Amino acid sequence: MADIGRASLILDTLAESRTMLSLTELARRTGLPRSTVHRLIQALEGELYVVRDPGRRGYSLGPGLLKFGVAAHSRLVSSNRRSLATLARTTGENVDLAVFSGREVVVVDQVESPDRVRSATEVGRAFSLHASCLGVALMALLPDDTVQTLLSGPLTRFTEHTVTDPDVLIRRIEDVRSTRIAVDREEHDLGICAVATAFRGQTGALQAVSVVMPSSRFRLKQSRAIEGLERLNPDLA
Repeated sequence: MADIGRASLILDTLAESRTMLSLTELARRTGLPRSTVHRLIQALEGELYVVRDPGRRGYSLGPGLLKFGVAAHSRLVSSNRRSLATLARTTGENVDLAVFSGREVVVVDQVESPDRVRSATEVGRAFSLHASCLGVALMALLPDDTVQTLLSGPLTRFTEHTVTDPDVLIRRIEDVRSTRIAVDREEHDLGICAVATAFRGQTGALQAVSVVMPSSRFRLKQSRAIEGLERLNPDLA
């Protein structure tokens, strides 16, 4: 693995962690030699891509990454806005755009429907991959070994409808690979259902789009939402 790949692995590991990580913890989580982690961390720190806690307890992502995040977010949103607005108008429901964020999926843009009701989703909200149609749709685009890794460890149950059995989830992902449509029936939030599709967008990033609505309207609007997502997904055109 080249240094850029090792550096990317370190940054991904820091992004997935909710706490600062020491060199030893980074080496353990990445599988890289501690000496390699130390050398790369010093280079990343010099560019402010990572910062060290003043108490020297560990490292976290730094402000140097913001310039990339802001530019990428702007391109991602602008390249999808028109199609999201069309989908929101034709379905009469909120439409979300989301991308991977470590072991979660995060909503980066939302177009509200004209008849908007209070939604369970909002820009910046993160969802567990296994408990959202956005996450399942995105995982369907990944290799099997990556999916296995993402589903390893305990999976949180958010509602009585949340699926936490990895084998069941893997079978669901296999189905989504054929249909390119994932469905969420109150698996993350009671009273909220959604359908989603995922694809590689114009910027090259893996992204997912969902139509979100109250459960009371889901049976009536599910087919319309799916048809809209199929028209939006370039891989199904």
